[in-house]
Amino acid sequence: MSPFKQRAAHNLFRNYIFNGYRRLSSQAVYWVIPFAIGYGTYTWAKRYDTWQNSKAAHVAGHGAH
Repeated sequence: MSPFKQRAAHNLFRNYIFNGYRRLSSQAVYWVIPFAIGYGTYTWAKRYDTWQNSKAAHVAGHGAH
């Protein structure tokens, strides 16, 4: 086997650590912001749904039962 073919993957993982970090960090704005908005919406909706189904919400919405 040719030495050039054997060296094709030389330093593959070491280079990926630096180059991969650079590539992912440059794209972080495009996936962190939508993820944060989605997660915030999800947690708000879960909290609101829990409150809507609680006794406090029924009392607040319908008066004394």
